[in-house]
Order: sequence, then structure tokens, then C-alpha cells
Amino acid sequence: MEKFETTTGEVGHIVTGELSTLFRALSHPDTLKILYLAGIGIENSTYAMEELGLTQKKYYSRLKELTDTDLVKKIDDVYRQTALGKLVYDRFLPAMGKAVDAREELELIVYLEGTDLESGVTRQILDDLDIPIFAESTRTKILRDYEALAIEAIDLYDSARESVLLASNYLDVRVMEACIRATNRGIPNRIIVGKNRISSKMQKLKMMLSLTFAKALINIFSNTMNLKDTVRFADLPFTFCIVDGSRILIEMSDTLNDSFIVAFSFTDRVVGEKLIKFFDALWNSGDLQSVIEALESLNPD
Repeated sequence: MEKFETTTGEVGHIVTGELSTLFRALSHPDTLKILYLAGIGIENSTYAMEELGLTQKKYYSRLKELTDTDLVKKIDDVYRQTALGKLVYDRFLPAMGKAVDAREELELIVYLEGTDLESGVTRQILDDLDIPIFAESTRTKILRDYEALAIEAIDLYDSARESVLLASNYLDVRVMEACIRATNRGIPNRIIVGKNRISSKMQKLKMMLSLTFAKALINIFSNTMNLKDTVRFADLPFTFCIVDGSRILIEMSDTLNDSFIVAFSFTDRVVGEKLIKFFDALWNSGDLQSVIEALESLNPD
């Protein structure tokens, strides 16, 4: 995707390459049907073809488009939506659908640009339409399941510009991959991992990690001095993340049953400052030796 300079001095993007391929794939109704089924999990392609009324040739052609664009991946013989696929299906497509249905109202917004009515009328229209991509950055986003929480964490990592502080009672390979991408981009980030049941978590993570990814993870944190500045173990009352000092992700869980309840994502610099102080306090009381032992347990050699 190439960049270009707009008349306002902002950087825009020209749709080329991978993004263009993705748009072409999503332009087929049959592809969207398969993407929907992948959200549930496609265990039997013969059954999927019958349910969707597709020929074998058309089914596998559209399925290949989804796997080539990384919207769907085969995991343990089941085709499932990737994090990107879930993001596209749950957020992008509904937003585009609402935008298409409201094109006359959106045309009015363009017509009013530069007039005295622009600000007030535009805000009223966008509030009434409630299109996700037009939501205020300060509006609280409610995340009702763990998968939504993981996707939001990945989004925050991938869009970080200054720093990321993550205190998590979860170990998710996808979030760790986003952490590595941020590290490779030169984004300072620190991680506090919850101590509770950490041995079982590390064992589960070891089973999930590929040999290549495990080695990459160990190589990144192999230097003790770097490790000292990057990871700690501590007792965490809840999972939270602070990106660029003001973008907040907080999760509430059922500590009695060790289960997810709900999470919230919002932007607030005052709350961010308070959580940073709390993070630093947890960090200073954290345990480094357990981190070294845990990483050694992942060593595939």
C-alpha cells in the first residue's frame, strides 16, 4: 500500500498490492459466506459446500482467496477466521454496510464542508448513524468476549507510536507476535505477566508455539539486561494495557472461576497517567528470576 500527501498535509494511502487483493476477495458474496462459516469453524468442507450451495471448484477457489489474504487459516484441520478475518467480519463489513445505507446523509456532510453548519450538523448525523469508524476516540468500546479483547490488544500494539505497557493474566501467541512487531518497529514496551497459574500457562503456550516462533521469542529476550527492562512476573488484580500514555484497555474477570467477564477500551490521558503509576508500582515489585526460568522452559533445544 503506497503513501501519498493530501492537500491538508496528512499522509493518505493508495490501495495497491495486498489491500487491493483483499478488497477483490471481499467483493464476492460467496467469499463472505465462507468467511462467516469460518467464524464458527469449518470442519467438513463437503458439508460447507452443501450448506452454501457452492460447487467444489467455486468453494475451493473462494476459500483459497481467503487463505491467501490471511483472513482464514487452517488450524488442526479446521478452517477458522484469523485475527484479521475476525476484525474484517466483525467491524469493517458492518461499518461499510452502515455507510452504504447512509450514503445520502454522508453526502450532506460533504456538502456542508466549510460552512457554519458543518460542525453541529456533522456531529448530529454521525451520532445518529453510529458508524463504528466515525466513533469518537474517547467513546468507550465494550468488548464482550476474550477474542474481542485479544483483537483490540493486537490493534493497540500495531498502532502504537510511542510506548506500550501491558499487564496481562493471559498468554496469547497472537498478542505476543504483535509485541514482537512493535519491538521490531522500535516501540518501547514493557510486559508484566500475572503469576497466578503461570506454570500451566507456560506449558500451554509451549504447546502452541511453533519451533521458529519459540526461538524468535527466546532470542529477543535472551539478553539478561534487555530482559530486565522488558518483562516481569507479578500478582495482577486485573489485565490492562496503556498505549501512548492515553489509550486504555481494561479487563474485568471472575476471579473465583478464572473466567472472562468484560473488557473496555477507551482514550483518557488522566486515567492513563494513573494506570502508568500503578504499572510502575507493580513493575518495581515484580519478579525477574521467574521470567528467566519460564523462558528457559520454552527452549525447544
